[in-house]
Amino acid sequence: MSTIQEDYILRMIQMMGEVITAALHLKTLGQTSEADRSLTNALQTIMPEHADLVEMVDETTALTLLGDSKLVEAYVELLLARAEIKMALDKSSEGETLQARAIRIFVKCIQGERHISPKGQLIWGRLSGLDLHLLLEKRELELWTDLDKAIQKGLVIVPCDKSRVPLHDLDS
Repeated sequence: MSTIQEDYILRMIQMMGEVITAALHLKTLGQTSEADRSLTNALQTIMPEHADLVEMVDETTALTLLGDSKLVEAYVELLLARAEIKMALDKSSEGETLQARAIRIFVKCIQGERHISPKGQLIWGRLSGLDLHLLLEKRELELWTDLDKAIQKGLVIVPCDKSRVPLHDLDS
């Protein structure tokens, strides 16, 4: 990846973080509807060329469109922030849909990359705190459990040495 591409991705990640922070601040001020609008429009503002597609397509295609695991992590955080705001607006069904999408995208990202970054480990912990039985189908929950065990055993590692990853194909 070129320095220009890396710069672009880092700027998008930073912008997502700023939008999330601002929206969560709006929520604490009691301006939850404004926070919801801000987060809903965030992806369109940050990556207008892909935003509609990323939101409409399945998780595998969304990963391809996002293209970079760091950008996927930022997108997952955006989905989780949107879910939090939806739940605060008593739109639990929409919030749960966003949480489930975040989980599915993140699992597919880890499976494809065969590693998890330190930030990814924090996101994994946050996702682990959700009611997975409510959000995932049985097969997805089994996949989550297998991947969680692999992460805990160190079979999915931080990307510094990808050659050491003895992770079995968890998709089968």
